[in-house]
Amino acid sequence: MKTKRLFLLLIALIAVVLSASVVVGFQHHKDALYTHEREELDHATMHVQSQLDGQLGALQRTTEIGATNPELTRHGSTSQRRTLETFVEQSSFAGASVIAANGTMTTIVADSGRPSAAVGDDFSNRTYFRRAMDGETYVSEPIEAKSGNIILTISTPLSENGTRVGTLNAAFHLEHGDFFPQFASTLEDEQGLTIESQSGERIYTAAPSPNADLMERQTTLSETGWTITVSESRVPIQERSQELSMLQGSALVFVLGTLALFGWWVYRRNLAQLEALLAGFEAVENQEYQTRITLEGADEWQRIECGFNQLCRTLDGHMRDRQAYERRLEKQRDDLETLNQVLRHDIRNDLQIVLAYADLLADHVEAGSDDEDYLETLQDSASQAVELTTTAREMADVMLANADGQRQIRLRPLIRDVVADVQSQYADADIAVAEPLPETAVLANDMLESVFRNLVKNAVQHNDKAVPEVTVSVRDDASGVTVRVADNGPGVPDNQKDEIFGKGKRGLDSAGTGLGLYLAQTLVDAYGGDIWVEDNDPEGAVFVVTLPEAE
Repeated sequence: MKTKRLFLLLIALIAVVLSASVVVGFQHHKDALYTHEREELDHATMHVQSQLDGQLGALQRTTEIGATNPELTRHGSTSQRRTLETFVEQSSFAGASVIAANGTMTTIVADSGRPSAAVGDDFSNRTYFRRAMDGETYVSEPIEAKSGNIILTISTPLSENGTRVGTLNAAFHLEHGDFFPQFASTLEDEQGLTIESQSGERIYTAAPSPNADLMERQTTLSETGWTITVSESRVPIQERSQELSMLQGSALVFVLGTLALFGWWVYRRNLAQLEALLAGFEAVENQEYQTRITLEGADEWQRIECGFNQLCRTLDGHMRDRQAYERRLEKQRDDLETLNQVLRHDIRNDLQIVLAYADLLADHVEAGSDDEDYLETLQDSASQAVELTTTAREMADVMLANADGQRQIRLRPLIRDVVADVQSQYADADIAVAEPLPETAVLANDMLESVFRNLVKNAVQHNDKAVPEVTVSVRDDASGVTVRVADNGPGVPDNQKDEIFGKGKRGLDSAGTGLGLYLAQTLVDAYGGDIWVEDNDPEGAVFVVTLPEAE
């Protein structure tokens, strides 16, 4: 992308980010306003509920305390009436009555009207009477009396010597005084209060201001089942949000205008020079090292021009050396690949033919004759040549291998396969695996098998005992994986322990190629491990390989 377009895109991106930040910030603030108001509405609703529960609880406790006066159990007596009058005068109740256990009203007192006519009437079917006779202090549903008042009746049992002998029934006028307004007065000016009975009848209403687009929160009183609804208009919040939106919009216009002026100045001052410089770097990226640039403006741009042109001249010189080296390296790799193909197919196939014909000649050679010795020499030499081609092929594979081809390889099946393969080639040897082999894996490639195969074969080929004994063991610990190949052979002298892994080094008088240990060390190094030889007890040598465990 051209520098100019990139710069314009950057300016546009900054503008979009700033605009998005303002919009998101505004929305966040708006959400915070609504969240705050909802929390305030919840708090106000719980507060009204608590206060109303407290007031109703106080009325219940007043009724229960009044019912403890024994004079109220003397039905129809003057003392019962006087006690009931005193109870009404000293409480906030508008009236009270006593109903005997058989449901007959014995006394009634009210602060207005003539309720005495109800004395002697049967009230046994009234819910508040039955609930109180069951031992409950009961708060009734609000009802409209004949006087037009909305009355709440609180009934509690009267007991004498542990026996319920009637009920005390206190009547509270809900429209009396400031009972409900006192709760509405605790709310904010824009909040309203509605109270409905359990049956859904509206008991009290104080509308919010303004009374439009309302948020509402409801709760229910535990004692009476009344529904309390506190409401609030969203209009004031929306007005505050609009004011904030205008303020933030003005700020955004100012910031974007400043950004546009700054972008224009940067473009006029530096962008033209930067585009020329970027074009030069694009040419260098395309290996066009003969490129030269000319920059104008401040002294800093002149210094950049000089440095860039000097860099191009230097890169141009190095490019010519590197191209020649890469051509030589590519030719060597092609030659190595060709050699690898020859070793894999032509020479190995010819040697296999030699061995096959040697096996056929064995049937025609007299046992014990000089010809038999010649044939054995031919077979041994051909076998060693096959082994040499195998080792050389593996060396070529190592040099051509890609380090990125490593993967997790489990050691248990690999070690067992190697031991079984070498044992089949050397029937006179005793090759064993020290059990148990741990379930562990290392990071390597398919050439890992060549490491252990060469070490095991080396232990057999260099052995001077009639029955070569080789033991392979594996240990897994926090430091990594350790594989030990121990034998009962002549061992390795101390002065040869460091150089035995060199190219072409042979140990004692053996038929080995001398490349197996070098190949093993090369591969182990590539896997990030280590290899060395130490003395076995009581005799022989131990080749030790450490490899990092695969994660």
